[in-house]
Amino acid sequence: MNPSAASKQHRLRPLEPDRIRCLTFDLDDTLWPVMPVIRHAEARFYAWLRKQAPAVCERFDPDALIQSRTDFMRAAPDHERHDLTGLRKRWLRELATTCDCCPDHLSGEGFRVFWEARNEVTPYPEAPGVLAVLARHFRLGAISNGNADVFRTPLGAHFDFAIAAGEAGAAKPDPRIFQQARAQAGVEPDAILHIGDDSSADVLGALQAGFHAAWFNPNAMPWGHGHPRPCLTLGRLGQLPQRLNIDSRGNTA
Repeated sequence: MNPSAASKQHRLRPLEPDRIRCLTFDLDDTLWPVMPVIRHAEARFYAWLRKQAPAVCERFDPDALIQSRTDFMRAAPDHERHDLTGLRKRWLRELATTCDCCPDHLSGEGFRVFWEARNEVTPYPEAPGVLAVLARHFRLGAISNGNADVFRTPLGAHFDFAIAAGEAGAAKPDPRIFQQARAQAGVEPDAILHIGDDSSADVLGALQAGFHAAWFNPNAMPWGHGHPRPCLTLGRLGQLPQRLNIDSRGNTA
């Protein structure tokens, strides 16, 4: 971390709920569990392959296909790893060439099948109600390293804007993705509270960008980064309104 970023962290005021104007949320494993939806999307895609590109299924069973995709993405250059959509489409084109299929079909229709299923998320039980309460008091934004589109999920109606790493050109904890969120929020960085489950990408990234940060930590993991520390640590999403001085009816305390 450069000295100016560290200095900015040190100068960040303690959290004053009345000063917060915008909340930004990570998506995967903060508002919904990610692995069930990824397994669902991969299964939907493989079922599509059986009908539309059986040559792929003759060469790869479901586990081998996932391993192929994982290996491809791990081998990508660092400057491309933020763009999961772009990487998946390039992998699909390579897969099509390997299996003598149509690259445009796999990277077009095949990707769409996966991506639509990728957005069929099941939010954590508290998420819809908590977001509905918070949306009456704050602008709400999403900042995600994944390629889900929050506006295509059951939670989309609560959000004002979303920033995805693939479109931002950078992934958390890079300050650039937080800077784009700040521009969308239209407020100063210290008027934003970011909430996420990843202690490095979400918490340290947000603090480095001058945001306040809340760590969503339902498994009560120890904080392993020394200072700075998150402004809030949440075991449940349902704790957030109270910590921001909002009661269960949505009134400001």
